[in-house]
Amino acid sequence: MNKFGVSLFLAFAAAGSSLLVAAQDFAGRSVEDKLRDATSKPQEVIELVGVQSGDSVLDFLGGGGYYSELLATVVGQQGNVVLHNNQAYMPYVKEQLTKRFNGERLPNVTRLLTEVDDLQLGTEKFDSVFLVLGYHDMHFKDTGWDMNVDTAFPQLYRALKPGGKLLIIDHNSAADRGIQDAKELHRIDKEFAKQDIQARGFKLLLESDILSNSSDKYDTSVFAKELRRKTDRFILIFEKERQ
Repeated sequence: MNKFGVSLFLAFAAAGSSLLVAAQDFAGRSVEDKLRDATSKPQEVIELVGVQSGDSVLDFLGGGGYYSELLATVVGQQGNVVLHNNQAYMPYVKEQLTKRFNGERLPNVTRLLTEVDDLQLGTEKFDSVFLVLGYHDMHFKDTGWDMNVDTAFPQLYRALKPGGKLLIIDHNSAADRGIQDAKELHRIDKEFAKQDIQARGFKLLLESDILSNSSDKYDTSVFAKELRRKTDRFILIFEKERQ
């Protein structure tokens, strides 16, 4: 482990919310990440899931690794984070990943590049799975894109330990829209998500409105400049029940 990695773990030897507060101010974090904290509220989100020191966490379709970096400081040296992407994501996140992992600065984060037909996640490996702003991407097909939810979710379920948590954060759509806005607007109906994921064997534990925005009209792409990081987002936390 290099000096940067050692300092990372020494700086965050304590557990609990104070650890995450310190992580948000860690010197190695980018300016962009720190600015995003104001609208993504990662401290509150990670505390809702209940991530602990020593945990194994999967950041599924984790993009540029924003959450992976924070989770790495929470789980500490005895824990680990797997940052997953598929090939279709890479053109959008490659530059971010290069910067984030420069100098081996996140020694307890493993990068995984796999496709939906064989995600290579293992069995009962993770204490929690984070799926942040990617669930809607699993409900449409496009050229070069087929992250089919019916293929992916059984593998996610198998990869979670009994009692493990599944976090879903996504851009909400208008009521009763289901998956109709998933491709064009990158939105999905919260009530559809709740029913769909419960039908796949997960138990809904809680939902939160800490990322809600009542001024969002649901009729605009989430990538519109005026809406960037300001959409009405829902938070759902599910559990893989113990047998």
